[in-house]
Amino acid sequence: MNPLLESRYLKLEESRNRLIGELEGLEEELLNRSAAAGKWSINQIVAHVIQVEQLTNSYIQRKVQEQELESATLAHSLRSLLLRIALHSGMKFKAPAVVSKVPPYVNLNSLRIQWDATRYALEDTLTALPQQQLDKCVFRHPYAGMLNIYQTLDFLHDHFSHHARQIARLRQLWLQ
Repeated sequence: MNPLLESRYLKLEESRNRLIGELEGLEEELLNRSAAAGKWSINQIVAHVIQVEQLTNSYIQRKVQEQELESATLAHSLRSLLLRIALHSGMKFKAPAVVSKVPPYVNLNSLRIQWDATRYALEDTLTALPQQQLDKCVFRHPYAGMLNIYQTLDFLHDHFSHHARQIARLRQLWLQ
């Protein structure tokens, strides 16, 4: 795997492992309790993050099969930067429909198993990515548009961090 991709991937893994470690000691009832009607529980948030990672990886796998990929430009970098700023701003966003359907109740251990498989698949995709495709647009974000693989991994990390803050607020609420 390219060293720059590997460092981003390992950062994602460290964040995930830290979060799972924090959640392991909590009761399943707390992990599946939502703060209000229509709001996600901690486990539903985790399920959403996994969905995003799965769909992102599937898109990348399909996209890299194309013969002619668009090169990332300054415009792509600007849109990626705006996306990063938005995810770090603390603003709330409505999830796109394709990743907004989460189960009403889910077990943390089953989420961990699913997330492990998702991350292994992402690692395989990153390992197989040819050097000449690193600066090509391989993922279409619903709002920011096309991103190269580095921008995509940054998005996945920022998206994770955005929801990790949300999870921390819920944890604090339940453990008061």
